[in-house]
Amino acid sequence: MTIKLQISDAVYASLMKGNARVQGTIALVSPREGNFNVHNRSRNHPKREYRKLPHGRVSMNEESVRLTLNINLDERGIRPSDVIVCESAVASNFVEKLTIGE
Repeated sequence: MTIKLQISDAVYASLMKGNARVQGTIALVSPREGNFNVHNRSRNHPKREYRKLPHGRVSMNEESVRLTLNINLDERGIRPSDVIVCESAVASNFVEKLTIGE
């Protein structure tokens, strides 16, 4: 299969300078045409604190808090609503301890 890609002038110049690889994503416009978007690697991300949960994890830095849960609906004895309530309470305690500094 052949796909036509449109890349920016900056990416093209980088490839012509000899940079062998450019990481990014392809957004398909149609089944055979797409646009290439370079991943932004120049931004310094603040350090994140993580806590693993039975069905996901919680992470936090100075800018944001992220809670991710993945609950399989076919798990025996698991009610998704209970997991959401219990694990979000654990995540809340984790975030509270980090923000208060206990």
